[in-house]
Amino acid sequence: EAEAEAEAEVEAEVRLVGFERGKEAWAMSLAERLASQLKKKEQGNALFRRGEFERALRRYEASNSRAPEAADLAKAIEAASCGGDEEAASAANERKAAAEQVRLACLVNMAACQLRLGEHGAAAKSCSAALDIAPGSAKALFRRGQARLALAELSGAKEDLLAAAKADPKSREVRAALTQLKAAQGRAREEERGAFGGIFT
Repeated sequence: EAEAEAEAEVEAEVRLVGFERGKEAWAMSLAERLASQLKKKEQGNALFRRGEFERALRRYEASNSRAPEAADLAKAIEAASCGGDEEAASAANERKAAAEQVRLACLVNMAACQLRLGEHGAAAKSCSAALDIAPGSAKALFRRGQARLALAELSGAKEDLLAAAKADPKSREVRAALTQLKAAQGRAREEERGAFGGIFT
């Protein structure tokens, strides 16, 4: 009886009442682009929490594609500064900082998705891009260290994980990854001894 219920077919009819296409990023003002960037990031976060890593990854990528271009932000800052409007210049600087923070968070979150999906090379690239924005980001260093460890790039993993431990000394995740790294280094040494052991005896 339970099998019959599990195989029951369900039909539903959906009717589209209206549709309004969203603005393309190039047609948006700076404020609209910032709002759209943040909205896509928040959608990615909700998907990530539900374990929908592929969809979350696409939202984070969309968020970064909505981010205002650095040149546009620089023009807004320059225009406000040249006009003598300190308040507008300050607001433009705040927008630039906010856009970079969202971009940084998305890159680190993209790496988390990519690690869960087994895309270790892509995760390392996402973290490197994040580290271009914030060189001391503990999360970016940690996740790039995880990616490099999975790729058996042990010296790079060690460098990243030690830097992450220095940036966030209380992180249990980093300490656990350092333990994994130590075990991987031990296995690599054993494999090396096995490969070269017979040659020199």
